[in-house]
Amino acid sequence: MRWKIDHHGHDPRQIDLVAILALLIVIIAACRFYNNQPNNTSKTAFIEPSQSVRW
Repeated sequence: MRWKIDHHGHDPRQIDLVAILALLIVIIAACRFYNNQPNNTSKTAFIEPSQSVRW
């Protein structure tokens, strides 16, 4: 199929191509978000000397 240049609207293949590119960007962003390991150290495991704990 040839690309049709139509001044009245968009070719459906162009819309499909944009949708595929948007999905790829979303998938890559989600993978980077879920694979990112935070470097924050948790300080909640330490007991302050001023605190008293009863077991």
